[in-house]
Amino acid sequence: MSDERFDLSYLGLIAPGADPEQVRQRLRAVFKLTDKGTERLFTGRPVIVKRGVDFATAARFETIFAHAGATLTVTPVDDPGGPDSDDAMAATDSTHPPARARGIDTGHLALAPQGGNLEEPPVGGGPDLDTSYLSLVPGDDWTLADCAPPPTPTPEPDISYLSLAPVEPRVEGTTNPQLDQ
Repeated sequence: MSDERFDLSYLGLIAPGADPEQVRQRLRAVFKLTDKGTERLFTGRPVIVKRGVDFATAARFETIFAHAGATLTVTPVDDPGGPDSDDAMAATDSTHPPARARGIDTGHLALAPQGGNLEEPPVGGGPDLDTSYLSLVPGDDWTLADCAPPPTPTPEPDISYLSLAPVEPRVEGTTNPQLDQ
């Protein structure tokens, strides 16, 4: 029993007859939580308080929560493969504990074999549709470039209102305000 480890989680459960506001204040004071930290405890989702603690620590935390008027969930940790087991890795890699630690019975679930289907495919498939008349491009000699949409033509601007005027040669010593700018 000395080697047994426990996960401590809190679901926001309040002991019967306890005042919810007093429970919040007591837990905030005991654990020195901010308002945001306190609200996180009461979301209704499991919040891991401690992982892998010994029996004495689990009992101490359970007593602290009981005095505050809250119900702590103490779950024994099954550790058949040690710290490298898949459940231990999943617990450290995600924000949610494994289903076993949350007290959810997963004994009736099974994994499909690799490459297998979870459900059998429907027999008969869908209706038989004749698609022989459909074609991407005519003929058998085509490439993906044939499937590209044609480029949109660029419209030519209307310049019929423009005209060219002869340029008069510049005479030395005269100034033209339009040309000197």
